[in-house]
Amino acid sequence: MPPPRKPLVMTITALLRSATRPVHLLQLHAAMIKASLFPHHALPTARLLASPLAPLPYALSLFAAIPCPTLFHHTALLRVLSAAPSFSSAASASLAVLASARARLPALDEFAFQPLVALCAKNPRDDAAASLGQQVHALLLRYGFSGVVSLGNVLCHFYCCLGNMAVARRMFDEMPERDAVSWNTMIGSYVRTGDICAAVEMFGAMRCSGVDASAAAVVALVGCGWRGESVHGFGVKTGLCKDVKVAAAMEGMYFRKSDIGCAKKVFEEATRRDLVLYNCMVDSCAKAGQIEEAMGLVHRMIQEGVRPNTGTLVGVLSACGASGATEAGRRIHELALELGLELDTALGTSLVDMYFKCGYPNEATAIFYAMHDRDVMAWTAMIMGLGVNGQSEAALSLFRAMEQDGVAPNEVTFLAVLNACSHGGFVFEGKKHLESMVWQYGLSPDTEHYGCIIDLLGKGGRLDEAYELIKSLSSHGDAMAWRTLLAACRVHGNIELGRMVQAQLDAMDNYHPSDTILLLNAYASVGRWDEIAQVRDSEGQKMVMDKKEAGCSSIEVSS
Repeated sequence: MPPPRKPLVMTITALLRSATRPVHLLQLHAAMIKASLFPHHALPTARLLASPLAPLPYALSLFAAIPCPTLFHHTALLRVLSAAPSFSSAASASLAVLASARARLPALDEFAFQPLVALCAKNPRDDAAASLGQQVHALLLRYGFSGVVSLGNVLCHFYCCLGNMAVARRMFDEMPERDAVSWNTMIGSYVRTGDICAAVEMFGAMRCSGVDASAAAVVALVGCGWRGESVHGFGVKTGLCKDVKVAAAMEGMYFRKSDIGCAKKVFEEATRRDLVLYNCMVDSCAKAGQIEEAMGLVHRMIQEGVRPNTGTLVGVLSACGASGATEAGRRIHELALELGLELDTALGTSLVDMYFKCGYPNEATAIFYAMHDRDVMAWTAMIMGLGVNGQSEAALSLFRAMEQDGVAPNEVTFLAVLNACSHGGFVFEGKKHLESMVWQYGLSPDTEHYGCIIDLLGKGGRLDEAYELIKSLSSHGDAMAWRTLLAACRVHGNIELGRMVQAQLDAMDNYHPSDTILLLNAYASVGRWDEIAQVRDSEGQKMVMDKKEAGCSSIEVSS
């Protein structure tokens, strides 16, 4: 059979590189068999084997069908295994492939070992992964690959992931040659571990060594908050601010400092504005409460040919819900429909949350049931929204439906359930769900969960039980729990317990003007005016010094 023509090989290889669905691999695999490219031609066969779309069993079966696999094939399969989600199965398969390569081939190169070290680096909390990575390191020394820059980088990254910065630094210092990746690995790792001084020192050493500063190094320094303006000036001087990732990091840095003007200047001066940069700017404006400006950016990006995605709209929807901007939220919903965005869990949950917070439970419910996939966050947002909007029974019914659907609740879900019980006054159900949280799901309640139960007991008039619950907590409750009980004492006119609660707040040195106001109202409810005067005399000075913050509210008026 004549050898396949070169244009066909290149065409198949290009198609394998651009494939987007697993079914494409099957179609190309069939075409390769028909053209006698599989398993005899190394390049397209290795491309098929190394495709990220190939399921692991399929990749293993492809490898088994190759009669005489070369080092290229072995390395391609090892790269596939390094991306597998399960460490134990991927590690055992990788060791088998590596053993096959050592038995069949006359020599190995450094590329055969890199995927296995990368697999171990992905699982730093697994003791077996740490041990295996160290064994591979020893094997590399035995093979004489210690001076290879790419392997040194992978090993530095491995030890950085383990949190063993001392060994990583020794590896780095012993490298005969270092490239930008070597320096970036160490700088980024020092930033992640909070050793800012070491990161800055390493950045200076990189500059002195003659290696040009990279975008990754600048992004790391910006993220750690070290002299952001100076780093910005350096980025402008070196031209690195033209990089989209650097510009996005600068934007975020200035927004964290509430310097919106500089953030907008960075955005406007960027030579290229892609989806990442736009999303960063839109999200930052939304978090700053500038909803209309965020909306304007969304329309501007469409005009510039950048198509918004789910991430673009989620931040704006969150801001709309927090501020009650219903009309802006509806416009975002309409825009999502116009763009044909899929109602995935992120977008659907954000819409549900926004409509509930704006007081439109019917629209929120319609969105929830229109979602094809509902994860724990979607269920939680729905339960929380129903509870806050006074539909406590519906919230508890939905929680039961969630359990029947096989979705495991988390701590936030139980907080939503307990909130619903508190709003509805369901004392028995609240206590039952708290027990279920611990015994059935193995979750640990925190102060917010206990705060809901205390509020629930207080509303039900079971003040002594609420008091004993707070006293039984390891931290003896926080100030918010005691204030919740003090408010219940006012409602039910329990003066003696109210005094005890205020004494606890005073002992915590956590004074707030509302404490005195609640106690005075409790005295007034039972007509004890003399004691009101005494409290005013003793607490008046505190209230003058600590004036209660004025509240405010806003409503949206249609024009």
